[in-house]
Amino acid sequence: MRMTRYESERKPRKCPECGSGRIAKILYGMPAFSEKLENNLNAGRIVLGGCCVTLDDPVWQCVECDTTIYRKLIDHRKLFEDDCR
Repeated sequence: MRMTRYESERKPRKCPECGSGRIAKILYGMPAFSEKLENNLNAGRIVLGGCCVTLDDPVWQCVECDTTIYRKLIDHRKLFEDDCR
């Protein structure tokens, strides 16, 4: 089974796997539970990502198919390479 790593510079409008527009932000750590957090969880705006955080964790997750999406990091050095040659 091949797992595809999806990356995006910003929150995608649609899931790259199933096409759903229900993309939630992944919240890591041990958040203080509140009514606002509960509302966001129930509405699918946030999903919990667990308390273990690494340097390579996905940022968004499709609410429909659970596909995770990583933030694509921009290498700012490449933006200026052509100007320096």
